[in-house]
Amino acid sequence: GNLMFVKSFEAVFEAVKSGLCEFGILPIENSANGSVRAVYDLLRRKNVTIVRSERLWIRHELLAKPGTALSDITEIHSHPQALGQCRKFLKTLDGRVRIAPCENTAMAAQYAAGAEKAGVAAIASHACGRLYGLAPVETCIQDSDNNYTRFICITKDPVIYPGADRISLILDCEHRPCALYEIMAKIAALGINLLKIESCPIVGSDFEFSFFFEMEASCADPQTLSMLESLERSCEGFIFLGNYQEG
Repeated sequence: GNLMFVKSFEAVFEAVKSGLCEFGILPIENSANGSVRAVYDLLRRKNVTIVRSERLWIRHELLAKPGTALSDITEIHSHPQALGQCRKFLKTLDGRVRIAPCENTAMAAQYAAGAEKAGVAAIASHACGRLYGLAPVETCIQDSDNNYTRFICITKDPVIYPGADRISLILDCEHRPCALYEIMAKIAALGINLLKIESCPIVGSDFEFSFFFEMEASCADPQTLSMLESLERSCEGFIFLGNYQEG
């Protein structure tokens, strides 16, 4: 199939929703810098299905035009997640370099390659450097060598592929004592391993939160289906994000 590049997370969702692309790939979580909240918010609003997830080892490089030394650099561009994963390195620059967040690391590399002024650099992958003719000024600048990012694959229509063993949900529960406990009790009653639970602010609300759940389970199990139906009836909001496999 053909690969298509878009400039923002929301543009990925729109490309999938419009039928321009069958699948979209998005980062959802990093082992060092946590969740990508913008993607969680879009998952809540855009009505797509997760069909796969993958964990990839991420190595960041400081990239600039060939011949650029670290002492020449005056500004660094990258996505906020990448900047967050390289905090320790950025602190060594003692504030003498302007840090400029942008939509993604590929755009950062493209900007550094096309900049007319000297001293412009990007934090991105080695592959981005090769693509845009940039040279590594510093390599492996991420805070941790154990730096992994989880990516999800989304599609427009609900589909479950063979081998699916993870379920992701977004739930809104009532603002009363034990409401969240009751949700978790239904999951625990089936002996399901809860992999993740995280509260996510509802954009535009007055300190109201949704809860993102990820669990080891399959919709092929009738008991799991019954539990999901019970959650849909009892929760104020219920979004089934998908039943999929992680590679």
